[in-house]
Amino acid sequence: MPRKSTADRLTTLRQKREQLDAQLRALEVRSKQAERKADTRRKVIAGALALEHYEKNPDSEFRRILRRLLDEYVVRPHDRALFPELDETDAGSAQRDAAAGTQFAQAGRETDSPSPTP
Repeated sequence: MPRKSTADRLTTLRQKREQLDAQLRALEVRSKQAERKADTRRKVIAGALALEHYEKNPDSEFRRILRRLLDEYVVRPHDRALFPELDETDAGSAQRDAAAGTQFAQAGRETDSPSPTP
């Protein structure tokens, strides 16, 4: 059996490397897809939980804060259409939402401040 030339061996090894590189790329793509899918699922579950709590607790501070956040950050018309309660004109509700937002911001500042050392 004749021995392969160096050029033939190089060609064979390069082909194997290309095949391995293609397999690595395919695995990386599948891994990223799985990560994105898990992230989307987490967001859907958390959103469903938040909306369920929102619906079941009409007088809660959470509801006021969530409504204020949705009103502040959901700005595209087709996204806002998914939340018809954002278009309700209730001046009292807007004032309560603003007050809840202030309380929420103050609570965040209180926890962000460093604790005094003895």
